Amino acid sequence: MVPRKHILVVEDNELNRAMLCEILTEQYSVLEAGNGQEALNILSQSGDSVSLILLDVMMPVMDGYAFLDQLRGEPELSLIPVIVMTQGSSEEDEVAALAHGATDFVPKPYRPQVILHRVASLIKLRETAAMVNMFQYDRLTGMYSKEFFYQKARERLDSNPNCDYTIICTNIENFKLYNDSFGREAGDRLLREGAGLLRELAGDTGICGRYSADRYLLLVEQEKEKRLRQGYSRFAEYRSDTSMGTVSIRWGIYEITDRSVSVEQMCDRALLALDSARGQYGGRPYAVYDDALRGKLLREKAITDVMEEALAQEQFAVYLQPKYSLKDNCMAGAEALVRWIHPEWGFMSPGEFIPLFEKNGFIYQLDQYIWEHVCALLSQWKKQGLPLLPVSVNVSRSDVCHTHLVDVLRGLIEKHDVDPKYLHLEITESAYAENPGQIVSAVSQLRALGFPIEMDDFGSGYSSLNMLSQMKLDILKLDMAFVRNEIAKPTDQSILGDIIAMAHRMRLGVVAEGVEAREQVNRLMTVGCDYVQGYYFAKPMPVKEFEPLWAAQRGPADAPSVPEAEENGVILIVDENPGYRERVRELLSDAYSVLTAADADEALDCLHACGDVALIVLSMTLPGGGSDRLMKALRQDMALWRIPVLASVPSGESVKALPAAMEADDFLCKCHPVFDLHRRIDQMMELVRARRRERELQDEASRDFLTGLLNRRGLQSAMDGLRKEDLPLAVYLFDLDNLKQTNDTCGHDMGDQMIQCFAAMLRRQTRTGDILCRYGGDEFVVILKHLGQGEDAVKKGNEICEAFRKSLGVGSMAPASSVGVALCGPDERPSMNLIEKADWAMYRAKRENKGSCCLWDGTDG
Repeated sequence: MVPRKHILVVEDNELNRAMLCEILTEQYSVLEAGNGQEALNILSQSGDSVSLILLDVMMPVMDGYAFLDQLRGEPELSLIPVIVMTQGSSEEDEVAALAHGATDFVPKPYRPQVILHRVASLIKLRETAAMVNMFQYDRLTGMYSKEFFYQKARERLDSNPNCDYTIICTNIENFKLYNDSFGREAGDRLLREGAGLLRELAGDTGICGRYSADRYLLLVEQEKEKRLRQGYSRFAEYRSDTSMGTVSIRWGIYEITDRSVSVEQMCDRALLALDSARGQYGGRPYAVYDDALRGKLLREKAITDVMEEALAQEQFAVYLQPKYSLKDNCMAGAEALVRWIHPEWGFMSPGEFIPLFEKNGFIYQLDQYIWEHVCALLSQWKKQGLPLLPVSVNVSRSDVCHTHLVDVLRGLIEKHDVDPKYLHLEITESAYAENPGQIVSAVSQLRALGFPIEMDDFGSGYSSLNMLSQMKLDILKLDMAFVRNEIAKPTDQSILGDIIAMAHRMRLGVVAEGVEAREQVNRLMTVGCDYVQGYYFAKPMPVKEFEPLWAAQRGPADAPSVPEAEENGVILIVDENPGYRERVRELLSDAYSVLTAADADEALDCLHACGDVALIVLSMTLPGGGSDRLMKALRQDMALWRIPVLASVPSGESVKALPAAMEADDFLCKCHPVFDLHRRIDQMMELVRARRRERELQDEASRDFLTGLLNRRGLQSAMDGLRKEDLPLAVYLFDLDNLKQTNDTCGHDMGDQMIQCFAAMLRRQTRTGDILCRYGGDEFVVILKHLGQGEDAVKKGNEICEAFRKSLGVGSMAPASSVGVALCGPDERPSMNLIEKADWAMYRAKRENKGSCCLWDGTDG
């Protein structure tokens, strides 16, 4: 039901009031007042609901004219139409009523139809005027609305063809932050202050409008605008009357040169100039639209015009950049990046088109295209029987806003039959700053499906730590600039190690991107970084180049045989001069085992075949860029990059012209004395031996002396290193049932033999990547990766027990073992608590069926 409009009748004569109420009540709700003061009291309470006032002139306390004067002094009430009721019909009475602000008048006695028609007409007129006013004016600031600004600006331009004008667009820096921090009311006050500043700048001849939110538009004469440019600096930083302190304003300027374009386009150009001025501090607070910005606009339009066709024609290519594990010394994954190879424009930088696609929303289609190609690639490797490694893909900020994101990714892995653990999703931290609720929800759903989540660009913004506390992640990817800045600092002033330690406490793997120097690698190893990627190891490359690199890491099938390493180590001499190779070989052969190679390919074959080269003496003048190629291969293969390189160069002055030599551990001139080469190599080999011994001691501290399996310390380290892609997994605790009896009956030597026999059997029954540990005495912990079904886990445990029973007996006793197993699902975090659960299950196995396997089901313990 439509609410009835309110009419206020102000009349001291009760009979007249009653007559008016009878006329109006059928269509309106009537409020009554006996004089002007009573009417003002009613309006102070319900003024916003009154649509019209019927006013008598001659009244006690406050007459009609005094009431009109008071009414017009109130801005909120002055727009209410007033019909004055007069006893006479003289011209003087009409003029007096209109002079005091009346809208219309009716004479007494009352004629019902005349009153109703005039009341209805004035109410409709007022409502129409209010609607027009809402269209033309911004309610908060009183400025023109955007559309009405366009209209008034066009009228001004058309009526003054000989005057030059400028359009200015302004905005308040970080207004959203102010609004969020201080509340909407404070934000509104700031917007009104900004509008007041612009009116002051525009003066009486300028036109002001509100474009949207904190953006305003001005049209002023060009000559005046140029005089005002000094004033922009004065108004760029001003002290707000709100509690926000200093507020920054930025200005975009378009000097109108072509009046044939629409005012909307003119404003767009001013906005483009404004965007280029935003975020700039210390310089001028404004930017002028010029040919450079126009060229950028035209370039963006050209890209936008062909982007869909380029996607349909598959001009976008997937490039892969390897990621390397510092712990395992091998390639551990790759990041998928997009490259646009246009048939006419050639190779386009992602920095040119990616920001544009993020702005116009096309990035979602491009990201889906990349996801599809990466899933197809993983499926192809799987069909070819190749070992898979995880590939990470970018999920842009706009992707998170799409409600179908989870369904799209789930559909892709189902379509290509890909395990989601091999498709890592990189989500930039800035996406969280813009859509925290949406991204937390999406990440939770994606992790539930098995997708590992990486936070990209950690350290580039201010929301990172908040993001880590709000949602579960798997890998932290350190921003390139953050890594470089922290490594450049002294160790005691850098927070890099603290960040990595914090991530490890949260069971997150850490990737450092943008690694370009050996010193950076060494520093990252020192602070415990897990993975690295960057130009030091490999640039992004096409899939056809990546696949041979991945295959080379697995080792060639027909590698040539080389001599076994002697105690002092193997040295590889790589030089194009056969005479030099032979002289060096003779010089060193009394102390070292020496291999020689004439080029990079032969050197790589030797390296892969021997596997224990301790030092490389490399000529920096190998033909065909062989020196650079070999150094690059050494950096890319984590099994080789630890090998120190002694570079030989033609002369000391020319070393700077050979960039690869600067990456070597040491260098000397080819015209070196014999004793100098021997001395350099002896020093470097001593360092190699010291480093090797250090690694051996670390390894010994983590292994059981009797079996060679991990000890408890090694087990803890191995469990800390478990990654998302290792899940699900099964944790077993084995107990040798007859060990004590064997020790008592046959002696401890026989008991040790039983322990060694069980350890050897475990190696045969498990895979290379599984974790084997002698937990203490007769207990062994085994962690089998990618095993999540309870039935399969129990079956495997029984197989190991059966294999041990079939092994050789010790004395008169057959070997036997009991085992308990606990499972860790794909969304859980492995912990030592799993061993306790397996322990409870193992004791149940001993009680119920000694020599078998029991699964922890929550009832034990």
